[in-house]
Amino acid sequence: MSNIGISQPYAEQIVNSGLFPYYDTNNVTADSFNVSSRITTDNTFRCIDQATMYAAAVSGAFTRSYYYQSDRTWLGYNPNNVDQLGPVEPGYPYGDPNLPYYHTHGSDMELWFGGVQPLRDDDDLYAMQLYMDYFGSYIRTRDPNTPQPLLQLRGYTKTLQSIKKSGAWNPVTAPTGPIMRLDYPAMTATFVDQPQCQFLNYSISYYLQGGT
Repeated sequence: MSNIGISQPYAEQIVNSGLFPYYDTNNVTADSFNVSSRITTDNTFRCIDQATMYAAAVSGAFTRSYYYQSDRTWLGYNPNNVDQLGPVEPGYPYGDPNLPYYHTHGSDMELWFGGVQPLRDDDDLYAMQLYMDYFGSYIRTRDPNTPQPLLQLRGYTKTLQSIKKSGAWNPVTAPTGPIMRLDYPAMTATFVDQPQCQFLNYSISYYLQGGT
């Protein structure tokens, strides 16, 4: 109720839905922030963005619509001073990005623009290269997929290896996506949290059904 600013009946509905489980780490402040952040992310960003992309694809509003979720991030908007880099462990003096950490708003920007410093591990560098290759290709051609022969010619071997694993980044064409989950390597996947979005009244067909 406090973190999201909702009434007790609404909070009870969310709890009773079972769609937003509470992970108990014995830190009530962090655990309540974690679950409320997920709810707010879905309600404010994810669900409406996914519905927008699907509506754009079905209606033909855009020639092509590409969607991504950034699974590797580095800093961002952080008014609650939460861990944005991963826990500090032996071998990871700047945080271990392979363990859970908060992915805050805007925390993918440094990867898109090559500003990750210091690097937490080698994959920070490879992910940054991949993000920038996707972004550069999209700016040039309105398609994030750089032809593989061009990547090979330029010696962009790490990007090439990721693309061979994930396949092409295809535009949204269906209620499931597809989407690209960006990390190193990236992974082709489907829209995220659709049952949760349906519960929050932001289904994938929200705009096609007249939602405003």
